[in-house]
Amino acid sequence: MSDSHRTVVLLDDEPPMIEALQSRFRGRGWSVRAYTDVQSFSKVELLGTEPAVYVIDHDLGSNSVGYDIVRELRKVRPDGLSLPIVYLTGRESEKSYLEHRLNQPNLRPSCFINKNRLAHLDLIEVCEGLLEHFHFTLEQEQSQSLRRAVANVARSVPEEDSF
Repeated sequence: MSDSHRTVVLLDDEPPMIEALQSRFRGRGWSVRAYTDVQSFSKVELLGTEPAVYVIDHDLGSNSVGYDIVRELRKVRPDGLSLPIVYLTGRESEKSYLEHRLNQPNLRPSCFINKNRLAHLDLIEVCEGLLEHFHFTLEQEQSQSLRRAVANVARSVPEEDSF
């Protein structure tokens, strides 16, 4: 995947975490948009259409939680259901994440990562894989839409009368 298509959007209310993640991603050639509050994030990202990987923290302060943001992204963006979203938390367990996946399968994050594991995990590699899958999914959806449109046109063209 070319560098021009590698964009990550970070949402975490802790500036040191944002700074560390920004540095890590930029050091590997990624474009980064970062937010430390839900309002700034929502004004830009909920209206966006540019493909990106979203890395969203669970506890965002001010009674906001990451799952609310994930649900909004999934609902309002045209590509929302296939959007790659990494969910970071230092509090929730994998069990809680699995319960969310079962209760709301279309509105859940793409993957769950406990912050305690970030030191032992290549987050950028995870994001690269998710973004690659996202682009593949979009290509497949566009191809299917094109095939449907061609089939609809073919059905609507009247057959020529034969004499």
